[in-house]
Amino acid sequence: MGRMVPELAVEDTRERFVYSYRLIYRVQSDHVLILAVIHGRRLLENLQHRLDEQGS
Repeated sequence: MGRMVPELAVEDTRERFVYSYRLIYRVQSDHVLILAVIHGRRLLENLQHRLDEQGS
């Protein structure tokens, strides 16, 4: 469910819009990991660095 995050282009990282917010999450085999909840007008600069840290 949700779409691939255009700025990241990673298949297992998805997003949903909830009211004025972007809910960014990673789908894993047995659970879903919430990576970020960001206001829709905010840019995703520096998010890739944070996501890389989450994956390690």
